[in-house]
Amino acid sequence: MIQRPTSVGLLLCEAAVIEEKTRNVTLVNQFTQLQFDAFPSVQRPFTVCSLLTDGLGEANLFLRIVTLDTLEDIYLRSWTMMFRNPLSQVRLLLRVRHCSFPLAGPYQFALEADGDMIAQCVLQVNSPEEQL
Repeated sequence: MIQRPTSVGLLLCEAAVIEEKTRNVTLVNQFTQLQFDAFPSVQRPFTVCSLLTDGLGEANLFLRIVTLDTLEDIYLRSWTMMFRNPLSQVRLLLRVRHCSFPLAGPYQFALEADGDMIAQCVLQVNSPEEQL
């Protein structure tokens, strides 16, 4: 990697809709909290969204989800991405299908490029007894 990309935020949502003609993106039901009836939770698909810029060259990217109570990874996904122009903005839309939360509590979502965190957000996972 010649120049590591930077991220303009990290958002979680139920889905991302891409308009065919303009390629504009609409995020559907962005959230910072989820509630489940039992744990470990059922797998509930969602989308992770970020806008990347300033990158140049090939980068190894990772999405890591960590429980903040025990600091254990519960989900890890990796891929390689090529950045050709540091002035370009690249939309990153990742569909997460196979993720189960072992317990209620806070979870950190971290986007990493070549081992360095470039964005993060926290998701609060609640049980029915806890209020959203």
